[in-house]
Parts: sequence; structure tokens; C-alpha cells
Amino acid sequence: MMAGIYVWMKLILLCALLNLIRYYVIGFIEGLVVMGPLWAAMEESISYFNTDFQTIDWVTSYTYNFVMWLAVTFAFHKTYLSLQGHMVIRSLKVYLFFFVVFASVSAIYMNHYNHPKDFYLYNILDAALVFPLVALANGYLYPLLFRPKPDFLE
Repeated sequence: MMAGIYVWMKLILLCALLNLIRYYVIGFIEGLVVMGPLWAAMEESISYFNTDFQTIDWVTSYTYNFVMWLAVTFAFHKTYLSLQGHMVIRSLKVYLFFFVVFASVSAIYMNHYNHPKDFYLYNILDAALVFPLVALANGYLYPLLFRPKPDFLE
């Protein structure tokens, strides 16, 4: 039981580190590439989107994002031994799978709702930037926290 709690504590720590990288490092890149058009699409359809975030809105948003990244990180933790390649390659395989799920859900919403289509396209573009970069960070950080078996032992 203690081992399970210890693993979850490390997974939460890893996810916190990934979120810091996601928002402070990748967020800078994201700001240069896609955030302007994404926010513009939201502001053009103010009746659909809340662009006046209050503190509780930010807390809720970051919490939802943390849970999403924790789910992807947990999936990586449970599957990396069955994958081949360097840890970064293994990480990319898992995180890109979840990017496809995320992009598919965005595309479904884009098709089903009358919201501006460009918002969803920018959302998918944003995810196409963020998921691989978080996967890259995970590929390097995970071994530092979990010390997986060397490839020649698998």
C-alpha cells in the first residue's frame, strides 16, 4: 500500500513539473505561435466564450488541465515498458495517442456546435504544439523520478 502511495506521489510531482514546463516554457512558445489567434477567435464570439476569467475560473482551468496531464502521465507510467525505443520515443507514442483523442474531441465539437470553427482549429493547432513538447519533457523527467530498467534488461 505504501508503495502505491509513493508511486502516486511521484506521478503527481512529475505532473506538477510537466505543468510548470507546459505553462512557463511551452506557454512562451505557444504565446508566439497560436494564442493571439485563439484568443481573437474567442473574443469574436463573446456570447460563446468567457474571456473575462476571474481567479476561480483560472483555478478551475488549471485543475482540469492538471487532471488531463495526470491521466496521460499515468497512462505512460502503465504502458512504457511495453513500448520500444528511447524514453522520449516511448513518451511521444503515448502522448501523441492522447493528442489524437484530444484533437478528435475538438473536431467533433467543431462539427456539432455553431461555435466559430476557427477556435477549434486553433485549439487543435495549440494541442499539436503542446502535446509533443510535454511528451519530450516527460521522456527526460520520467527516468529521473522512476529509474526504469535499462533497455537491455527488457
